Amino acid sequence: MLDNGEDTRTAAERAKRIRFLRKLILFSIAAACLVPTCLCLILAIKYDRTRNTLEKAKSELAWYEEQYGDTALSKGKGEDKPLIEDSEEASDVVAQTETEVTLESNAAEPVKTDEEVSADNPDEKTQDILNNAEGSESETDGIRRVYITFDDGPSSKTNEILDILDEYDVKATFFVTGKADSRYTDVYKRIVDDGHTLGMHSYSHRYSELYESLTSFQTDLHKLQTFLYETTGVWSTCYRFPGGSSNTVSKVGMKDLINYLELENITYYDWNVASGDDRDGITKDMIVSNVMAGVPKFENSMILLHDASDKQATVDALPEIIEEVQKLENTVIVPVTEDTLPVQHISNEQ
Repeated sequence: MLDNGEDTRTAAERAKRIRFLRKLILFSIAAACLVPTCLCLILAIKYDRTRNTLEKAKSELAWYEEQYGDTALSKGKGEDKPLIEDSEEASDVVAQTETEVTLESNAAEPVKTDEEVSADNPDEKTQDILNNAEGSESETDGIRRVYITFDDGPSSKTNEILDILDEYDVKATFFVTGKADSRYTDVYKRIVDDGHTLGMHSYSHRYSELYESLTSFQTDLHKLQTFLYETTGVWSTCYRFPGGSSNTVSKVGMKDLINYLELENITYYDWNVASGDDRDGITKDMIVSNVMAGVPKFENSMILLHDASDKQATVDALPEIIEEVQKLENTVIVPVTEDTLPVQHISNEQ
């Protein structure tokens, strides 16, 4: 009887071990099938996303070539470039299509577009827009008002710019983008604390996203407006379109975007004095000359400058610009306020 009991226990243990081994084998087979399947699925998703991004970039590049010609992409090859309606807009479109994929994977680095490429001088049509822009007329009190404005900041140059403005006791307007990097938190705050006007220039400054639709524009706008409020306590109601209101890149009508800004009680500002500081190779003296050639033409002069890490010439030119403007009779340098007569390339009335 004892032997039969031991045989029974041995048989039971053997059956238990067999069942365990069978389960282990089945689990191993399932894992061997499941792991490669999951890896393939993940790789397929990443491949599809990458392919879509590349197709989007190719589509935008093809659209740009169709609109402006192949020579617009011949930068640095000594070929002629077509003149287009907005120097800021042209440079950004080319840079965006070339760098959008890498920018998406480098979120820690502030998005920079205008800073990275050169641009042409405005052509005759654009100059006519600037000369006849709404807001170019006198505010009827005989005082010339000059607005020094900076796009694209903050940057590594912003504190230098603020130091110069402080030295001359001059207030300016900064149309900034959204840069969540902690390096810029104090810079946003200093702009406000020093008494300058904080305006909006889109959060991302990516034309293909910003101007894709009214919804994408709204999302970008409120993201920046909220970001600036949380950072500085200022609820900004001043806006400058990347590329200006006369840009030809937007896939949605600019009148629709302008109407939306009005509904949100936001005023947009273009410029009628272009410094040309977004061109490669421009010097301090050229920037000063461009500005001072434009300012005397208007009783309401809105100067376009750029606040960017590669714009040392702009920083160097700023003191002389201030001094030359202050030499003009009946002229004051002021920041944009809610009472400012806006310079606008287009408006709802047109």
